[in-house]
Amino acid sequence: MKFSWKFDPVAQTLHAPSGTKITVREIAQLLADRRDCRHDFHGLWAGWKMRRQFLIPPYAGKHGPKLTPDNARRFAEWVAEPIAADRATRRSPPPLYLVR
Repeated sequence: MKFSWKFDPVAQTLHAPSGTKITVREIAQLLADRRDCRHDFHGLWAGWKMRRQFLIPPYAGKHGPKLTPDNARRFAEWVAEPIAADRATRRSPPPLYLVR
């Protein structure tokens, strides 16, 4: 017997072939979250949130630390500073010439 998607207009619920029930409210919230770039991550990134262009670490409040594209770039430059300074202090090898 083939079971397809069914919509219950009274409960405003979609019934999937797997038996899962999805409300219209959940679908609307998912679409609004995508539109507003609002994500709550799972798995290895559990607890991290994305709100617009801000990546927010776990347990950080609304006014807590945030990672933005701009300060991520600055952080990467700050991390690379000691490496760049170390390269600048090293002497370059003497030039080699081909002698015939």
